[in-house]
Amino acid sequence: MQQPLGLASLGLTLVGAVVGYILTMLGITLYFGLNGLGNDITTVESFIVMGTGLVCLAAGYTGWRGFMTFAY
Repeated sequence: MQQPLGLASLGLTLVGAVVGYILTMLGITLYFGLNGLGNDITTVESFIVMGTGLVCLAAGYTGWRGFMTFAY
């Protein structure tokens, strides 16, 4: 049971880190208006995207901690 949990945790780490990084950077570019959309995106919406990215990064960190627990 340890090997499947370790692999699932590693998958969560990879997906959480990649998606979290992309959403966090997208939220930052939306906040500063560097996306070329003009005023279509509000500050609240950009913070929602940024917050979702940070939650995904936290999930990736949790997956990393789980991988380190189940890998040995």
